[in-house]
Amino acid sequence: METFESTLDAACLQVFGKISAAVSHDLKNVLAIVNENAGLLDDLALRASKGGEIPPDRLGTATARIIKQVKRGDTVLKNLNRFAHSTDVPVGQVNVAEMVQLVVDLAGRQVAMKELTVTVAPSEAVVTTCVVYLESLVYLLLRRIIETLPRRESVEIGLESQGQMVEICLANPGGLALLPEAGFPDGQEQALMQWLGVEIKVEQGRVRLRLPRQVNG
Repeated sequence: METFESTLDAACLQVFGKISAAVSHDLKNVLAIVNENAGLLDDLALRASKGGEIPPDRLGTATARIIKQVKRGDTVLKNLNRFAHSTDVPVGQVNVAEMVQLVVDLAGRQVAMKELTVTVAPSEAVVTTCVVYLESLVYLLLRRIIETLPRRESVEIGLESQGQMVEICLANPGGLALLPEAGFPDGQEQALMQWLGVEIKVEQGRVRLRLPRQVNG
């Protein structure tokens, strides 16, 4: 019989798997574009070696594309590294807005495929909790929202301090449903919510997560 702890571990493992798969796809695309433009530069170098003229615009375009993709790959790896280090300590302090932005960035491939716009309002709200559990819960919720919303919609994420609680509010400006009518939360999501002390309230076009500033798990 599955224990509470094993359910939590399974939830985090699922999230890590989804994020790793997305990152590998992004890096594969980065390498493909770099390889394509490296091939172009090789062709230009061969032309130059035979005394041919190198069009400056083609040279500049190829190098600019490579630089852009290197920066893109570096950002993807930095985000993955930040997420991996969330497991360094069982419980730690985290800026909630920065954590949510990281999760949005990690889900960037799925956001882009649906052509969604996801914005996170800055906030100084800080909580002390199991960071990887909170990241996993927000990631699973965000993936549900991405799957539920139609293409080219938007999600606005704001934060509000409420005494000993911090609220994360995810909203669609048009009032569209953000979650499916059934199936949320599932067992893994419920386990994360229970450990984190998170309360979730679903409204029309809005989902509110209330979490304690200090975890009791």
